[in-house]
Amino acid sequence: MHEDNVYAHAPVLLRESLDLLITSPAGVYADATIGGGGHTEEILRRLDSRGSVIGFDADANAIGACEKRLHEELGKRLRLVNKNFSEIQSVAANEGITGFEGVLFDLGVSSFQLDTAAGFSYRSDSPLDMRFQRDRGISAREIVNEYSAEELTKIFREYGEEPMSRAIAQAIVRQRARRSIETTMQLRDAVASAGGGERFLAKRLSRIFQALRIAVNEELEALRKGLQGAVDLAKPGGRVVVISYHSLEDRIVKNMFRFEAADCICPPHTPVCICGKVASVKILTRKAMIPGEEEVRANPRARSAKLRAAEKIR
Repeated sequence: MHEDNVYAHAPVLLRESLDLLITSPAGVYADATIGGGGHTEEILRRLDSRGSVIGFDADANAIGACEKRLHEELGKRLRLVNKNFSEIQSVAANEGITGFEGVLFDLGVSSFQLDTAAGFSYRSDSPLDMRFQRDRGISAREIVNEYSAEELTKIFREYGEEPMSRAIAQAIVRQRARRSIETTMQLRDAVASAGGGERFLAKRLSRIFQALRIAVNEELEALRKGLQGAVDLAKPGGRVVVISYHSLEDRIVKNMFRFEAADCICPPHTPVCICGKVASVKILTRKAMIPGEEEVRANPRARSAKLRAAEKIR
């Protein structure tokens, strides 16, 4: 287990997210992405002795760090679960939880994962893995070395929105023909060999590493499932609050909230509603909230964050 302080990081949009999230100090809340525990620690501060939090994280290191950081609350007002938030409904059922006053999602990789040799960052040399749960699924190394150029192009284009997706996929195939790509630095070199100039290399690398991480962990599918589970489990008046860090995540959140807030989804010219759909939430954030300049200066990783929130109405 890592030392206590390696998972410490500044939680993004802390005040804004919790002001929206907490409606009752005696409620039951879920932190769907507990990470360093910063949001959870503040949630617990705002709750009274009757309130409680269940924290999810697919990363066992995050769970271990939070067990140490918040040990005084474990088994009392806090329960920790080493599972992906996509399993929120089954976990809630197993824990005897019938509904939440609020569910918070703080998406993306943690500062710990980016800053340490965990295979998530092109800034340090480490084995190319990227799995949040190392005993599940396929690694980034397997994707990079075994997928076809067409499959790699699709991943980079859809999950990274990278303009040079095809050229980078072809460069990776050429590189692995000489020797397999085993580390983050070897992948970095393969991406750089695709051309495009040094000036924009960092952006290309960020997009490629993001795309692989999303593919490895099936993040967008997990988000859709977890977000739907959170909406279903929210009690009337309960809140679902989501902080996302790239356009793919934000689009999923925005579209799901819009769908859940709609009373009818029949085609525009249908004379009478035949779908029977009724709104289950109202949207609390007309536009996504973003960090202020002061927060971005103090924590540059907050610069791309967007916060959206909805309230369950039935």
